[in-house]
Amino acid sequence: MNPLKKIFGIALLGVFLSLAAPQKSMAQDGGYVSDQEFYDNLQQYGTWVYDSNYGNVWVPDVDGDFRPYATRGHWVQTDYGSTWVSDYPWGWATFHYGRWRYDDYYGWEWIPGHEWAPAWVSWRHGGGYYGWAPLMPGISITVSFGGGYNVPDNYWVCAPDRYITSPNIYNYYVPHTRAVTIIRNTTIIHNTYVYNNQTYITGPRPRDIQNITHQHVQVYKINNASRPGANEVRNNAVNIYRPAIKASPNARPERVVNATAYKQANPNQRIGTSGAAGYNRANASRLATTARSTAPNQKVVQVNKRPEQPAANRPAPNTNQPAKPNTPGANNRASGQPSEKQVNGHEHSPGMVRPTEPNAAKQPATNTQEQQRQQQAQHQQQGQQEQKQQAQKQEQQHQQQAQQTQKQEQQRAQQTQQQQQAQQRQQQQVQQQKQQQAQQQQAQQRQQQQKQQQAQQQQAQQHQQQQAQQQQAQQRQQQQVQQQKQQQAQQQQAQQRQQQQAQHQQQQAQRQQQQAQQHHQQQPPPKEEPKKDDGH
Repeated sequence: MNPLKKIFGIALLGVFLSLAAPQKSMAQDGGYVSDQEFYDNLQQYGTWVYDSNYGNVWVPDVDGDFRPYATRGHWVQTDYGSTWVSDYPWGWATFHYGRWRYDDYYGWEWIPGHEWAPAWVSWRHGGGYYGWAPLMPGISITVSFGGGYNVPDNYWVCAPDRYITSPNIYNYYVPHTRAVTIIRNTTIIHNTYVYNNQTYITGPRPRDIQNITHQHVQVYKINNASRPGANEVRNNAVNIYRPAIKASPNARPERVVNATAYKQANPNQRIGTSGAAGYNRANASRLATTARSTAPNQKVVQVNKRPEQPAANRPAPNTNQPAKPNTPGANNRASGQPSEKQVNGHEHSPGMVRPTEPNAAKQPATNTQEQQRQQQAQHQQQGQQEQKQQAQKQEQQHQQQAQQTQKQEQQRAQQTQQQQQAQQRQQQQVQQQKQQQAQQQQAQQRQQQQKQQQAQQQQAQQHQQQQAQQQQAQQRQQQQVQQQKQQQAQQQQAQQRQQQQAQHQQQQAQRQQQQAQQHHQQQPPPKEEPKKDDGH
């Protein structure tokens, strides 16, 4: 092949590869990305669901006790105020852009947004506690400060105010039932911070926290990270990936589940809990498996081709600039993209004649045109072969991705089984503990019953003894009464005998008197003797 053919073939190959290569939603040297970044980056960590009211929302693959701005993270103080530092690799997006809401079927859902903030929450304080809750979609800062905004009870998270900056604050969260009562005894925190005409909710101020804890409160600087990932606190700075988001009309998830269709097809596979902030891990895994299936149900899952996004600028690390979100850059061309005037390193303009092969023999015009046609045909064949090769490579990549997806699904299924087995073991342990507790309670009840029976028996014996003693006392009293009655009878008999004896004696005395009288009457009266004169 002569040099001209070689150069022209390489040029065609370069153009073909530049057109065939997928466009990325961000570049390496600028300050903004499109919202396709959300769809691409979060796809591996959850499921995109189309909601008729909110559009594309994201349901995370998380543990059963997940709550936004509560699980796997903590609060730090920065120039912007109270900033949530998340340990999740997707926390850079979901806790600093957009809003969270709780759906009774799908559980916690994240709705994408384009404005960055240290945290999109509402703050309250009172009674020794701080409370915070995710701002719902459509609620502005002004509305959240007003008295008409009613936050659902299951959104609130409360912790003692002295632990608000603790990295282990999750150890101090109060139970949900208590949080509802605590929130009713608090007031709204209206603190804000304005920077570049943008207002941010700051929450508790450092001096307020210092007055409570009596300790110095560290205020960190925010540095711009260059790649998505978990937030990182290092030295005196918090590294957060926070690009300026540019809305793209063609941005969409690669796969999205129709919320209504899936719910109708799986009415009993509820992820959330009606009226409470519950979460069913197994049903969430089922939703993710449905979305990532190699042969999805087209009525439930919509598979989209990745849109060709305009070139964007990825934010560079910012360690010396003032802490502020990245702003759109002037260069919108993707890194490595050739300009309109440059192809294969050569400047050209319309009508420019390419150099011919050195020392080439001059041929008639007809021969030259025929050669050009042959060369073009050869180049087209080469281009078609290269396209086929590229298509084969892409097919291989798709197969590899499908295999990886299957492996991931298998791993997730294994993890789900392991988790279910672990949950079953935990449930069995809980049941065993409950049975042991029930047995212990029954044993305690039996002991108490035995003690009660013994006490009752003792009381009955004592009562019987008392009754016997009372009966014996009554018998003794009756005997004494009978004895007294007998004594009285004997005394009465003795008195009667005495009376009879007295009567008998009187009768005898009367008879004696009568006899004496009779005897006296029977005797003649005595003769009177003459009276002697004594000389007077």
